[in-house]
Amino acid sequence: MKTSLRLLTLVSMIGLLLFFGCQQDVTEIIEAPTAEVITPDSKVAELVQRTAMRDGSEDNIIDKSSCSSIVLPITVVVNGLEIHLDSEEDLVTVEKILDQFEWDDDIIEILFPITVILADYTELVINSDDDLETLWESCGENEIDDDIECIDFVYPFTISVFDSENQLSDVTTVENDEQLHYFFKEFEDDEVASINFPITVVLSDGSEYVVNDHDELENLIDAAKDDCDEDDDNDYNDDDVDDSDLRQVLVDGLWEVTKFMDEEDETAIFDGFVFDFLENGVVEVSKNGQGYRGEWTTYGDEGTLELELFFGDEYPLAEIVDDWDLIEFDGNIIKLKDISGGDGSVEYLTFERPTDNGGGEPNASLSDILIEGTWVVAKYNDSGDDETLDYNGFSFDFLENGTVVATKNDDVVEGTWSVNTDSGQEKFILDFGETLPLNEFNDDWDIEDVLENRVEFHSISGGDGTLDVLVFEKETM
Repeated sequence: MKTSLRLLTLVSMIGLLLFFGCQQDVTEIIEAPTAEVITPDSKVAELVQRTAMRDGSEDNIIDKSSCSSIVLPITVVVNGLEIHLDSEEDLVTVEKILDQFEWDDDIIEILFPITVILADYTELVINSDDDLETLWESCGENEIDDDIECIDFVYPFTISVFDSENQLSDVTTVENDEQLHYFFKEFEDDEVASINFPITVVLSDGSEYVVNDHDELENLIDAAKDDCDEDDDNDYNDDDVDDSDLRQVLVDGLWEVTKFMDEEDETAIFDGFVFDFLENGVVEVSKNGQGYRGEWTTYGDEGTLELELFFGDEYPLAEIVDDWDLIEFDGNIIKLKDISGGDGSVEYLTFERPTDNGGGEPNASLSDILIEGTWVVAKYNDSGDDETLDYNGFSFDFLENGTVVATKNDDVVEGTWSVNTDSGQEKFILDFGETLPLNEFNDDWDIEDVLENRVEFHSISGGDGTLDVLVFEKETM
């Protein structure tokens, strides 16, 4: 028994000696390097915390506040259309609806309640437009905010924390901006910290930079904080691109495809197709009296002007359904390209003004063209409403004496037509009296385009400024 007690005592004494010896060694290892620490009131602590703040500008198109972001999913009503937003990519849909028309009043209605996350990651429930306006007042469009968006940290990395005795008290692994922001938000006055370098940051141009100490980090953030456009306006995805000139050129007359390259030249599949871009976002396409309808819109994507075309599955028009990047344009040509997201191949699409009048004289007058053959209504758009079907079965003969004869089955209606240049601008004048539905054509029409087999007329309403479009195409035998 005495031997056992002596043995136990000896082992205990050896253990204590080992413990105190190791503790002394650990203390020497974990002392904070005084020249390489961050204090709560240091400039580098402030800059790191601001860099880690949550950027709320991505969804400004909805909440109009750069200091908050909405927690998805939510439901909004955009110009009367109900949209369910599940991800940030759905914001593109909202923008396209808003950009569809230049002359309308864009209205976004949010279906409350919603939850927003503030710049310091606090969550807040918003129950009304009044609550949302309070956010706008504190941080609205392009207001100066605290977050630094022109530099980002690459995670993870670790931070060592030292107590008032200058000894290591904790090592924190930081996985994202939120954790980094909270670390410095809860940084105690009697603590110091040291980032365990090297760490990597990403600059606004996408390049990576390896940082080796606190001074270098402070200088880098300070230099980068105003080095980029933080995109705090109420548009989406930094697409502040003026598309007004392109839109005007598109709607000002007819177009045909003069180049379509999809790995090989496929331009020939569009021979005979004529494209008419309307201001309401509809594109009418015709070939030999056969009509097709699609949609178009223009918008900016990361500073690049784009033309989006949609025709459904109708061949060959489905071949050019895409978001096309603009290369260049003027009043007579529009050059586009699209880079495939799959294999990186490039497609090219070019629109130009029709180069001939369907085989007739290039400079034939409207009067000379109309009196040759019989015509049908290929399109009648009344202030954005497509009423073309109302004129199915009608054929029109324009006589040299100024009489126009409209025939449908056994019904015959006579009206008058003329081309008037007295006002200094050539006008096409139609009058069918009170006969329905032909009296809808009674107007002094602006002559938009004249081809051998197709003529197009526009009229702007004097009341609300909306556009009427009338297109005749020659009947094929």
